[in-house]
Amino acid sequence: MAADPTRVAETRGVETEPTTESTSGVSRRGMLAGVAAGSAAGLAGCTRIFGGDSTASGETLTVCVWSGNYADRFKEAVVPMYEDEHDVTLQVETGWNNILANIRQSQGSPPYDVTVTDGNFYYRGRQEGLFESIRTENVPHLEETIDYYSEFRPTEYGMPVDGAPCNIIYREDLDFEPTEWGDLSSSEVADSRGIGIDTGFWWFPVHAAAMGMDDSEAAGELYDESLHAEVFDEIRNWNVQSWASSGQDIWQAFDSGTIDVAQWYFEQTAYDIGDYDGLTHTLPEETTGYLNHWCVTSGTDKRDRGEEFIDFLMRPEVQTEWSKSSPALFCNADMEYANDLGEQLPTSAEDAQNIAFPDWEYLIDYYDEFESEYSSIRND
Repeated sequence: MAADPTRVAETRGVETEPTTESTSGVSRRGMLAGVAAGSAAGLAGCTRIFGGDSTASGETLTVCVWSGNYADRFKEAVVPMYEDEHDVTLQVETGWNNILANIRQSQGSPPYDVTVTDGNFYYRGRQEGLFESIRTENVPHLEETIDYYSEFRPTEYGMPVDGAPCNIIYREDLDFEPTEWGDLSSSEVADSRGIGIDTGFWWFPVHAAAMGMDDSEAAGELYDESLHAEVFDEIRNWNVQSWASSGQDIWQAFDSGTIDVAQWYFEQTAYDIGDYDGLTHTLPEETTGYLNHWCVTSGTDKRDRGEEFIDFLMRPEVQTEWSKSSPALFCNADMEYANDLGEQLPTSAEDAQNIAFPDWEYLIDYYDEFESEYSSIRND
């Protein structure tokens, strides 16, 4: 996500980011004093301590987040709030598809105390024993999580905090307004200059294609082995002209006149699209997307502090403030979205069920086959 304002890593088949970057949140306080002061006032008195000597002065908690503008927004919104409330320095590491590899290679001395994970990483990490179990008494704000987010994946090793649905970006002067994923197969889009879709995180455009087929509920076609070939045929028939490995690729494809329509991520679109003339976006009523679970890494000596930090991320007032910097989906039912985000993002379990999140317990068995098929379409 570093050069890419957009990514959320769930991957094995994606280009590796440059070496992990480390940043202390302290250096950003001067620039963000106004935000921090307001946040600190709103959050004063809310500190919750777990464990014995967890408030020792000068303590550092190392947290890994997605690189790119996800990290930038995290440092702007979350770091000042947490450091101003706790006598703790957050050391922010950024990563991509190297996050689990770094934990595996640490031999019991993990490089992070807490890490973000998407569905793929969360599934793999649980299977490999890379995360500590989360003690529910230390994350009381789990009870305030929208039920769907806390139920469709297990929360034993990670807490649902944030994420994003996929949206459709298109030109305002296009003689057609795509509103659902099936529109990517329409004659209007077929006759346009083309579509841009994600390259590395193939499961999102694949889910979008399945949802556009509309023969089964949500992305059910992808979870029926007899229909796998039809899903990939749907993508093969799309007028794909840009295979993007970053948000920057998508914006450049629009700027160069290569595409008129794109599949991308709401969290990387809503606050950025105003920088580009002649573009707009829509969030399909039924879509796919990703959800981040935050985990305490196995072997850390700061398990108490890590759980406390994850609970901090789950608090409604924290997520409300965070949404001013990041147009992400947030999981606490009591948070209030900034601007008009609440009119677009889910605010209830009923709304959340319209997002078909990848089911990695199923997909993992077909990962190599699906990735190979997707690559063959791209290389045709």
